[in-house]
Amino acid sequence: MALMKCHECSALISTTAKTCPSCGAKPKRKTSITTWIVGGLSAFVVTSCIVGNEKSRKADEARAAEQAAIEAAKSPEQREAEKKAALQYEKDFQRTGAVARAVKSMMKNPDSYKLESATIMASSAVCIEHRATNSFNAIVPGYAVSPPGSDKVYVNNAQIWDKHCAEKKGTEFAHLLR
Repeated sequence: MALMKCHECSALISTTAKTCPSCGAKPKRKTSITTWIVGGLSAFVVTSCIVGNEKSRKADEARAAEQAAIEAAKSPEQREAEKKAALQYEKDFQRTGAVARAVKSMMKNPDSYKLESATIMASSAVCIEHRATNSFNAIVPGYAVSPPGSDKVYVNNAQIWDKHCAEKKGTEFAHLLR
């Protein structure tokens, strides 16, 4: 059993004593090296998070300022053209989604319908590729076309597909696939 001095009255007390027998003060215990390491690591993690968050906030502010500068530099004609393009994109998206839903409703088993691609061509024809089960429960590929200026949807009509969709590029609406 080792002895140490009481920090209050300087009397010698045992290192295992809970209080000083002379004055009743609780002895100070040395902080272990493990406690210092854990505390240091915790402080490092907290500091890193604060610094990282600050850097991220500054980067976000810089991007916002850069975007604001780009917007301020645009002419009214450019803003109007962007607005028209966004409206046209939304209109195309809505039409393509409507055609995809119409094709699904035409399937013998609509639950088996899986949209593979949904594209609107420059001519405004909507081209849909899909998979679904047939009458024999086999999963088969299919395609559908809604020609420009028409509300009709032609399913698996090769002649119309070749005319409006084959070997042509358009705007793919991949987010409809989800």
